[in-house]
Amino acid sequence: MGNIHSLDLHDSDLVVAIEIVDTASRLYKFDRFEPSAGAVWADRVTFKKSIGFSPYELVYGKEVRLPLNNLLPVYKFVTEEVSEEVNFMEDRLMALAELDEFGREAQERNLQRQQMVKALHDRKACDMSFEEGEWVLKWNAKDQDKGKHGKFDALWLGPFIILEKSGENSYYLQDTDGQVQEFSVHTQYLKHFLY
Repeated sequence: MGNIHSLDLHDSDLVVAIEIVDTASRLYKFDRFEPSAGAVWADRVTFKKSIGFSPYELVYGKEVRLPLNNLLPVYKFVTEEVSEEVNFMEDRLMALAELDEFGREAQERNLQRQQMVKALHDRKACDMSFEEGEWVLKWNAKDQDKGKHGKFDALWLGPFIILEKSGENSYYLQDTDGQVQEFSVHTQYLKHFLY
């Protein structure tokens, strides 16, 4: 950090800058918020790896500016005079176009992330295929969480008979009493029944 004299500010500019920073520090008191509100704010302004932006950036089209980040622009504003004429309509249209570009980039990155996660899942997943008429067991998904079942309760239900294939990885099942299950079951919830 350099000292005040290395900033090359005039005394009047320094007073104005200090007043602006003091006012900003009084306005942005975060201790009056609940801790959960601070956590929500932190999540909204945090960079998300999957989309490559923060949610704040996607909504407003610019990076988050926290009170500490305002010191440099204040210094620039105090030391420089605005010499060029500003066309606010052109600036707004450029900002909107940039916001659309951010959205497209986020969609592309999200799609790439989804494809990467799918590839990782497919690499680990084993290819299970069943034929009509085979006997299978069905995973009891509603009781899978800890505490929802007893130590010796069965987590696999059945046996069931494969009735027909529904889609690429789903099957309709029929129990041993001949009652057809209402919904199709994905292959990851099925395993061969060995009798």
